[in-house]
Amino acid sequence: MRRLQPVAALVVLVLLVGGAAYADREFAPEPGPGTDGPARSGAWFCPTGGGPEGWEVFLQVANPGDRPATLHVRTLGSGRPQPAETFEVDPGAFLQIPVEGRGRGRSHVVEWFGQWVGVGWLAHAGGGEGGVAAEPCAPTAGARWLLPDGTTETEGDHDYVVVMNPFAREAVLSLSLLSERREPVLQGDLTDVILRPFRSVAFELNEVVLGERTVATLVEVSVGRVAAATLGVSGTGGIRSALGYLGTPDADLVFPGGADSGRTELPVMSAPSGGGSRVTLTGDLLLTDEAPPQEVPGLADASIPDGSARTFPATTSGPSSLRLEADGGPVATVRRTFGTASDQGAVTGARPADSWLVMPAVAGAPANPGMVLANPGPEPVEVTLRYLEPGPQEELTVSVPPEATVQVPAAFLFLAPEAGVWAQSGTGTFVVASVSYSLGAEGQATYAVALGIPVPHGAA
Repeated sequence: MRRLQPVAALVVLVLLVGGAAYADREFAPEPGPGTDGPARSGAWFCPTGGGPEGWEVFLQVANPGDRPATLHVRTLGSGRPQPAETFEVDPGAFLQIPVEGRGRGRSHVVEWFGQWVGVGWLAHAGGGEGGVAAEPCAPTAGARWLLPDGTTETEGDHDYVVVMNPFAREAVLSLSLLSERREPVLQGDLTDVILRPFRSVAFELNEVVLGERTVATLVEVSVGRVAAATLGVSGTGGIRSALGYLGTPDADLVFPGGADSGRTELPVMSAPSGGGSRVTLTGDLLLTDEAPPQEVPGLADASIPDGSARTFPATTSGPSSLRLEADGGPVATVRRTFGTASDQGAVTGARPADSWLVMPAVAGAPANPGMVLANPGPEPVEVTLRYLEPGPQEELTVSVPPEATVQVPAAFLFLAPEAGVWAQSGTGTFVVASVSYSLGAEGQATYAVALGIPVPHGAA
């Protein structure tokens, strides 16, 4: 028997190592492509949220590569997850997939195989609620999310944080709420919350903090990993979504926008660090080539203390992008804009890239599609736009001057308002977003803003 003990110990060690490797693989899908070449599989996490009967939610998938992609799509909620559905996306094609939209805590997982794809979502509120929201999904899950876009100031408005656990292990998480006038709120019901495997839940901010212009949320996960986004539902009509920032946001980001009523708000949060310092925020507006960059008036001498949140106003005109920089510590910011009717839009910041997938932000006809290209750099950038199938075989090259924002000609976008577009540049980097209206008598009833999805090198 003693001769067998080393063998038995070796077998146990192999089983433990193998079991851990299997569990880790189940827990974490393979990463997306990088400079070392494309990965064979990966996943996107889409905390879309939802509402009562009548909400319509669509996942929007774009394949910029030369190989077909196989998708497994699974819907998550408070109960047992629905069986995954399988879809195929042809090379160079765009696909819109209708998914379940009932329930505030609704989320979706898209696993891809064989070819990298970009995935976002489009939500059209119903059941007595209105408006359209569009947003990219998260390419990875993590343990710390910053979500600045929340408010409980106006009676009848309801803001939510949607958190999804797309893995086979439970997650344990805590939420801290930051505002302008209060210390961080650490409520017992929001501490050490257990989120079961393949579940998704929505936390209503109005149930915890009322009457605050700014309510930002820090989600910290002690066990597991999650993805999180905010969902705002206005009592006067309109919805907006904003994916959270994973980890520490970059200090210098661009927030594209346009086609709004001229009113912009910048909810900003500084996560607690224990240092007691203040963070300053500076920014300028990138307008057309006929106007030089202008300082954002609402950010003059702007600063916020550690562990707080504040909303700064800004006034814009026409296509414009905000270039923001934080000094003194990391902050998370969202640009919240307001359409000409009652709908709202929200967009997170991004760093420039040379290749983007642009998902449509219209929910049907009639539609007034829009798209803006922002160039924060010192040299002009030539951007080539082309439709993904089943869109038309049309291309358009747009020149974006340095430190400027350009609106894509409407004639090009009206060719296929509900199709995906691939935007590429061989001369520099830029940031892109859809800024569109749709529905109603003249296609102006709803408004949505959707940041583009950068295409990693080697993915196409």
